[in-house]
Amino acid sequence: MEFDNLDALRVLLATAETGSLTGAGKRCRLSTAAVSAAIKRLETSLGVRLFERTTRAVRPTAEGAVMVDHARRALELVSEGQAKVRAGTFGLTGSIRITATAMLAREMLAYWLAEFATLHPGIEIDLQISDARVDLVREGIDVALRNGPLMDSTHSARLLAPARRVACASPDYLARRGTPLEPCELAQHDCLVCHVRERRQDQWQFELQGEASAPFQVRVAGPLACNDASIALQWALEGRGIVYQSEIDLMASLAGGKLVRLFAGHLGEPAPLYAVVPSRRYVPARVNEVIDRLSALLTERLAALHPSAA
Repeated sequence: MEFDNLDALRVLLATAETGSLTGAGKRCRLSTAAVSAAIKRLETSLGVRLFERTTRAVRPTAEGAVMVDHARRALELVSEGQAKVRAGTFGLTGSIRITATAMLAREMLAYWLAEFATLHPGIEIDLQISDARVDLVREGIDVALRNGPLMDSTHSARLLAPARRVACASPDYLARRGTPLEPCELAQHDCLVCHVRERRQDQWQFELQGEASAPFQVRVAGPLACNDASIALQWALEGRGIVYQSEIDLMASLAGGKLVRLFAGHLGEPAPLYAVVPSRRYVPARVNEVIDRLSALLTERLAALHPSAA
């Protein structure tokens, strides 16, 4: 018995990537029993055991790992061919599963992705909101939008925007409390502190703009703290304190004058935004199109915030 269809390869790959028969069943829309039977047929066909099964997980054997790698490449090649044919005949088609932080999703992606789907009727968008680092392979993610350097060398990343964090406050807050002129004056102000991945961000980094000076940190405090950046932004818009976040997340509020950027002579901590994809071999045209369009949008909007640098 030989592999006679792509479904067998999809079951094999899904089992390896999710680490469970149940997880593979959910991805392939099959029952757990059907997945188990499919794996047994593959093992019988090859005459080897492909997975070690325990009560907690299903892991590929050495032979299974070889087959999983080849199955992944085979499915990527088929997907590439299908995408090229469909793009030439019907335009972009297929689903795109994206993960991003709640802040980025609410402030920009929600509207923009809906517009992208309208422009490309053959595309289905599945936006997964999470501030945690998710396993792209296990969760079936096509592209993750992440701040900071790439941590997993098995993935590939593209820089979308070399942004920085900025300190800003509402006009109402500044009218009541005064405008700090130097970062060291933050100690006399209410600062909105965020917790990011269980780390309290109460030390804000700055460096002098246009000078070869070492970055320095300022410890801040205030009556309000949270682990949701969008809540901190809401508090800042209500005039409750000074916020320190990526200018990408604050673009709409800064452009609309709802927040005022502080410390024009200083730069905040780098907060570059990357598009991360889980494979170095092949990225579907639809995913590349999302990345390209998003990169162009960010470049345009950030340039509008820095007209003197354009």
